[in-house]
Amino acid sequence: MMIDLHSHILPGVDDGARTIEESMDMIRAARDQGFRGIILTPHYIANTDYQSRVKENKALFKALKKTVKDQGIDLFLFLGNEVCYRVGILKLIENGDFTTMNGSRYFLIETKSHLPDLFNFEAFLFKLQLKGYTTIIAHPERYDFVQKDPNVLGNLVAKGSLAQMNILSLTGFYGTRAQACAEILLTHNMVHFLASDAHKPKSYEEFAIARERAIDLVGEKKVSQMLKENPGRVLVDEAINISEPKRYEESKKRKRSLKSLWEK
Repeated sequence: MMIDLHSHILPGVDDGARTIEESMDMIRAARDQGFRGIILTPHYIANTDYQSRVKENKALFKALKKTVKDQGIDLFLFLGNEVCYRVGILKLIENGDFTTMNGSRYFLIETKSHLPDLFNFEAFLFKLQLKGYTTIIAHPERYDFVQKDPNVLGNLVAKGSLAQMNILSLTGFYGTRAQACAEILLTHNMVHFLASDAHKPKSYEEFAIARERAIDLVGEKKVSQMLKENPGRVLVDEAINISEPKRYEESKKRKRSLKSLWEK
């Protein structure tokens, strides 16, 4: 059973679905692609309009689940958050303003593309781990600091974090830099989940193409693990076994001199 780990389907809380009707369009699109479970992960960005709180989210979640059931759609919904790293965000955890994935140990974490301070971000992840959580870094292939040096993510994985790639990055949906980075991360054991990060129904349109591209790169067994097994373990709060990340070595193009051309 494929499970979408990262989506913005909960209506009216962030830059995803605006109405329950649009939420249902997204759910039907996901079902048509073969998903049977979706974790709803609305943004939690402190001190912004995208500061969706658990109490309000649960009410919307209940209403959406009822609509899915009433319309006879064979698909399961679960609740989480995509928590944006900010200085001081740790203090909000105890307030219960946002939640883990389906109440598990797993936190979905995003950060700014232009991360000003990698040291503090790494310290934040470590402090969450000390509290017993497992951190999942959302769409790292879209971050400038990972595109510049993919081994930054490899180091974070080696220190206990997991990573979730937006599968459409493999089709160029987020640009050529994200696409190139996605291929590197995927083939170097730095990715543990493939997800939609859907904001609109069209986010599912190229899913099949992206999935085939992923299979071409790492094989069907690994892709199935990232779309089925690992998200399933998140939902039931089980540990995930991972392969050691491989260090990425940038290939250096051979320099050609005029002399070498004459000598051929």
